[in-house]
Amino acid sequence: MIKLIRFNFLFFIISIQLFSCGWFQREDGEKDSKITFFDTPKKDSLPYFRGRDLEAFWVDKGQTPNSARKVDPFVFQNQLSQNIDESHFKGKITVVSFFFARCHGICPNIIRNLKFVQSEITKSQNIQIVSYSVTPDLDTPPELKKFAEEKGIYAKYWSLLTGDREKIFEIARNTFQADTNTTNKNPTKDFVHSEQIFLIDPNLNFRGVYNGNRSESIKTMLNDMKLLVGEFAANP
Repeated sequence: MIKLIRFNFLFFIISIQLFSCGWFQREDGEKDSKITFFDTPKKDSLPYFRGRDLEAFWVDKGQTPNSARKVDPFVFQNQLSQNIDESHFKGKITVVSFFFARCHGICPNIIRNLKFVQSEITKSQNIQIVSYSVTPDLDTPPELKKFAEEKGIYAKYWSLLTGDREKIFEIARNTFQADTNTTNKNPTKDFVHSEQIFLIDPNLNFRGVYNGNRSESIKTMLNDMKLLVGEFAANP
């Protein structure tokens, strides 16, 4: 009887922890932010995201959500010194990341993982990668071109963007929530980019958030990209 009471109490505590977290744990150990208690996931359908915390939600096929998070307007330069703005995302599936060329922390592994993505999308005309530099003062277009040549990054598939520091920080923080700096020592200078990468659909909507440092998460993203390709093939 005592053992049964202990078991029920333990089950009660675990249940509270699961429901208070707001998300489950996937089999590969990654927290799956797609699963929430505010909406029900739809089979073979990617979520949209809304709010500051990028809350996932689903809509019926063919519907266009009004509250979905979108890529905000910007104008930056790529590694070829070409101006790139948000229209560059229109009509394409885009993988977005943040990096800097002199990074020796998480960047090299994320770049390697995204190079694998690059190799997977070479046969597609409608999938691309866009990476924003968070040290734009150092990562000028010539420096980014040199970096791209060293890493085997091809401008046809992958744009490395640089520009005004404050504007890049603004889109990184306000659009993507990609800043993990919580000390706020100097918000105009201090920036610690996250390892998250983002999947954007051809209408500039957020459709997925992944860990760019984990190969399993990259594989999940590639599978999700196939769903997105199918979605827009059916509803261009």
